[in-house]
Amino acid sequence: MPRTLRKQRAVGSPPEFPPIKEVIKTFWGTLGSEKRLFNGQPNEYLNMSAYAEYFRRQWYATVAHADGRYVATQELDDIFQIVRLLIQGHSRNSIIARLNQATPAATESACNSSVDLAVRLLLMLQVGVVQYQANPQLCLRWEKGDIQDFVRERFNKPPILDSHHVRLPKSFDVWSISTIGGLKVEFTDNLADHLLLVDDDTTVLLFHHASFLECQVKLDYISVIYICNHSDQNSTLYPDGLVDETLRTLALLFPQSEFSSPIRGNKTKREWFRRLCQESSPCLIDPRVALCGNLRAEDRQIEQFMFWRDRLIILKQVYDDATPRTMQQSWHDRRNGERWFTFWVAVLVLVITITLGVIQCIESALQMYKAYYPTVI
Repeated sequence: MPRTLRKQRAVGSPPEFPPIKEVIKTFWGTLGSEKRLFNGQPNEYLNMSAYAEYFRRQWYATVAHADGRYVATQELDDIFQIVRLLIQGHSRNSIIARLNQATPAATESACNSSVDLAVRLLLMLQVGVVQYQANPQLCLRWEKGDIQDFVRERFNKPPILDSHHVRLPKSFDVWSISTIGGLKVEFTDNLADHLLLVDDDTTVLLFHHASFLECQVKLDYISVIYICNHSDQNSTLYPDGLVDETLRTLALLFPQSEFSSPIRGNKTKREWFRRLCQESSPCLIDPRVALCGNLRAEDRQIEQFMFWRDRLIILKQVYDDATPRTMQQSWHDRRNGERWFTFWVAVLVLVITITLGVIQCIESALQMYKAYYPTVI
């Protein structure tokens, strides 16, 4: 594919980014006009604004930082060329060698930073350390081999937790996890952190870039093949089934009929979701996270999940073990219908008893008052 993007300098002035459609075409190919999104909508409903914001944050944090002294690439086309090499299956050492040859003055650290940036933009995995990044120990380390082997080794781990007696009912969604389970919900840009419990199991991280995931499963790879001159390129760099399963976890936690439908949806949940997105500022949340459709009963079986099964089991266990700490949580907690009914009947009886007791006390006080101060007619 001929280069259609102008070289944009990062040194001296902020680069003018190319249209996001050009980035999609360069990274993942073009969406075929007949393709449908995960929830059945036409592909023109794809919303890449959250990814574009992520792209800018990564670019400015790495390339534009300190006049680009920490990277071997100063132009967007250079990053695109690294992405092409990644898709072709070149090893990390091979890519580093090409960068050293193209820019002899660049240090080894700068070359590694450029490769890590390309991986973060292409796969949304937190590979490598950005300057002044908090918690650098949580980053993924890709040191050798090609990127596809690294990604597949990272995700192709068989589940080890016992899944017997684990049910994912329709009521198990992100609103219930937060309102009833008491967990804090935070969004993440790192796919490897999806469904991860942190902060002593009090916070769950959710990967929200549904539109990015749509690009992985609904692509026409003709343009990518042309870029790479690699006729065997017919799938993403992710393990087969990972992207589809991730979208299904979003449909499980953010059922479209509950969080996005103005007619059938739950107004309380829609308002809660709107506040959750606002609280995630300044990061832009992909609105399509709540537009991944709905799962049928058979699709919600834990056996239908492979890559995220263990994390779903842990999340469900934490949710099941949570006990209501406020009256509001007790009102919404209907996981055990018999216990909920018994509890609120007892509360009602208590309220009635107290009310009648107060009325009786007031009546007795009035009678005593009248006994001492009778009304004279």
